Amino acid sequence: MLSDEAKKSINKYKSYSGFISSMYKNPNVMSKRRRFFFRWLIDLQGTIGPKVEGTIKEEIELGGIKTLKVSTPKSDPTRILLYYHGGAYSMGSPKSHFSLVSYLADITQTTVFVPDYRLGPEHKYPAQLEDGLKTFEALIGDYGYSADQISMGGDSAGGNLALITMLKLKEEGKELPNALALLSPWADPAGTGDTYNLEMADRDILLGPMIKRVWENNDHLYDGYLNEEDADNDNPLIFPIKGNYENSPPIMIQVGTEELLLSDSRTLKDALERDNCIHEYYEWEGMYHVFHIDVTMPETISAFKQIGKFLEKYSSTKNEIQTESNLD
Repeated sequence: MLSDEAKKSINKYKSYSGFISSMYKNPNVMSKRRRFFFRWLIDLQGTIGPKVEGTIKEEIELGGIKTLKVSTPKSDPTRILLYYHGGAYSMGSPKSHFSLVSYLADITQTTVFVPDYRLGPEHKYPAQLEDGLKTFEALIGDYGYSADQISMGGDSAGGNLALITMLKLKEEGKELPNALALLSPWADPAGTGDTYNLEMADRDILLGPMIKRVWENNDHLYDGYLNEEDADNDNPLIFPIKGNYENSPPIMIQVGTEELLLSDSRTLKDALERDNCIHEYYEWEGMYHVFHIDVTMPETISAFKQIGKFLEKYSSTKNEIQTESNLD
């Protein structure tokens, strides 16, 4: 049963998403002025949203990419979560997700790094993948963390970026993060799954109004960051539902039952099972796409605790790594 707070949240975001969708234009033809306002409005939710008392934010660079480092008094400085924000690869930023990662850092007791990776349509794919790789490798090469200390996470398009960054690292035989925590990952940017339909669009209070506008305009869901000639549906570094997850780190998926991207998570779960990848999968009954944006809901707090327990199983602190090294 949904909490009273969740019911209020659904009504709030239903109005918000209706307003946002009214401004839709294909990202490739949207004016710079409209795009600026659109992004400012998205960023505003993280700027004015609640933060945990004592939250510390620091602006740094990872591989030349501006990054927000977020911690709270509960954060362990040796347990790192590299978190990629969502926003369809064409909006969103560390600012838009500051409220979310403040609570995420506190409840999971991690130190969170949120890169301001390049967005489309100004920067088309593979710019985002390149930035994902640079930020992970900079944590190891420039900041001295070991891969065993670093988890990856992300919501929506950020979940896509976490997946394709890990798959590319694996393809190149490089060190991998200890685990991935994915919130409603956009694993199928072509929208081929069976929940991409008008019935679910009416139920999806956050994405439904916008995606109906995309369909009405005969646009692609990925137009904001991917050129049509590059949209190879069999390329797992674009469409991670096609990925091979053998020898991948453990992966957690959280998704709402009332969202168009539900089939992304279900198809990804099938791939993880096929490839014997350790995983945890949770469908949150009655919840919308990345419901975690409403950080004080009981459902969000419980979801963050779920992530915290998952990451704790597979992450190592610097002291633990040093002890293992001494034993060797």
